Amino acid sequence: MTTVLPIGYVTLLEAAEMLQPAMHAGLPDSSRVAEFRQKGLAVSDGPARDRAIAELWKAVDKDSLRSWAIGGSPRRIVRLDAHFTKSVPLLRSPRGRGLAFLRPSNPAFHKLSEAFGGSFHSATLIFRASEVEKLGRRLMRARRTARKADGHKKGRGRPSLMATVQTVIRDVINRRKWDATMSMKALTKEVNRAGKWPKPISPDTVRRAIDGLFEESGERQLQRVRKSRRPRSSVR
Repeated sequence: MTTVLPIGYVTLLEAAEMLQPAMHAGLPDSSRVAEFRQKGLAVSDGPARDRAIAELWKAVDKDSLRSWAIGGSPRRIVRLDAHFTKSVPLLRSPRGRGLAFLRPSNPAFHKLSEAFGGSFHSATLIFRASEVEKLGRRLMRARRTARKADGHKKGRGRPSLMATVQTVIRDVINRRKWDATMSMKALTKEVNRAGKWPKPISPDTVRRAIDGLFEESGERQLQRVRKSRRPRSSVR
């Protein structure tokens, strides 16, 4: 018999489904899942679901997510704290997820018997949907932070524009339209002529782009000649 949940609550598997987009959006499916889906079969990603379930229990341990059980006749809802859920065999296991393995020798058996009577084995584990949604947002923020930490330091200017300018500079040099004996003004003119830009590329951007290329590769053809200022003569 299916348990009718109160409004605003979800089962463990439903909570795991809610978390998976925050945890795995943008990542490729496993090869096994991709193979089945290419064949037109609707399958779920078991390992991804198991990781989501693990995150739910981590949040329960931190008391940022509360777990409950619903069941009995008349129906009752009982809060299950982190310590209690750890004492129930296989309750936290992705392959268990229930109270069916609880025996009279376990102290948890008597607490649930008092709450639900002899039918507690069929009680359903539930969570508040709003708390699961908050957990999903926290996990998404953590992914963004980790991605930024793994990336390179942001340089001056827009990275996408800089990369495009550098590609055009290489093309200009390979076509022998510019070399290091020529001026930055000449290179800037060739870059603007060769690319399609929403607005003209400035000489300063071109200088930064070619300097970046030289720092990365060390190629002589990318080393521009820097003008040195003559010292001013003192007036006597």
